[in-house]
Amino acid sequence: MISPKRKPFNFSDLERDCEIHRACYRLDNGREVRELGIKVIVPSALYNSWPYNSSAYDFLQFLREEIFAYGTMEFPNLPLNKSNHTLAQRAPKQHAYSTNPYLTDICQSPHQDTPPWPTAFWLDEPRQYFSTWVLSLPGVEDFFRYSQQNPQLPVEDIHKTLVPQSLNNERGLLLNQTPGLLLIDNSDACQLYHARTCNFAAVERNPAYESDTAMYAFNEVGLLNYMDMLDSRRGPEYRDSEEAQQVQAFMLEEGLQ
Repeated sequence: MISPKRKPFNFSDLERDCEIHRACYRLDNGREVRELGIKVIVPSALYNSWPYNSSAYDFLQFLREEIFAYGTMEFPNLPLNKSNHTLAQRAPKQHAYSTNPYLTDICQSPHQDTPPWPTAFWLDEPRQYFSTWVLSLPGVEDFFRYSQQNPQLPVEDIHKTLVPQSLNNERGLLLNQTPGLLLIDNSDACQLYHARTCNFAAVERNPAYESDTAMYAFNEVGLLNYMDMLDSRRGPEYRDSEEAQQVQAFMLEEGLQ
């Protein structure tokens, strides 16, 4: 599905149509436990109409103020639009051909993709074996402190210890497991970081698993500079050159290119 002609929208357009849930999560930012996160419940009858059939880049760019304010923004069950995705991340064993650790690693160190520009993740079905671990800055500090104290441990073992700990002390969240669109702040506004993590309990129940739902990632820098480097087998599908030119024009205005 290729995105329709770009037509700007803003958050007030969504408020007219949708049920809005604010303060969906709590994260310790080192000074206080802050409420963050917003969910936009789009009526299914509107899925194929503007602005809900827009590309991920429209959501990233037209809703930036809200992404910065809330840290995460979710559109549960919104149908996937693959236009100009930068990465289709499946289970690591499905990417054995690749040299890109973003595809092949079971777990990652916390990072921001393209600060200060936000990142979008989109699923069309539930993920069983992997999710996105979202961390506050104190949660990231916990991660690297623990890593330095235990240099012998692989990153997977660090996740086994720190992911549940972060959920208990409100320094981490597990997102991006259910269908829909997820937008994450990569700026200093909310100081959020994220990492791919493994559902170890699910893997233990089925160690012979072969695949997982593809998680489609989108960000402007990847689209304009690294699209084919990220996955050597991505192929030509779902490329919209007109949309890419619009993204490039946006980034020029931002002073990146």
